[in-house]
Amino acid sequence: MSIFGIALAMGMACLGIGLGQGLGLSKGLEGISKQPEASNKIQTAMIVGMALMETIGILTFVIAIMLFSKV
Repeated sequence: MSIFGIALAMGMACLGIGLGQGLGLSKGLEGISKQPEASNKIQTAMIVGMALMETIGILTFVIAIMLFSKV
């Protein structure tokens, strides 16, 4: 049963991260298309945001491995 919980947590984390990155990229590209002169600032903020989301995904994966090793 705990393996099911680990898999569910990983799946929800991946779903949330994927949706967040998709929305962030969409809005970033929308902002760049509306204001091309601000593309450097928007792109920098977008890359930092994507990196933070990937970090959360990796952290979730490490926690899942630690929980799986306890089972």
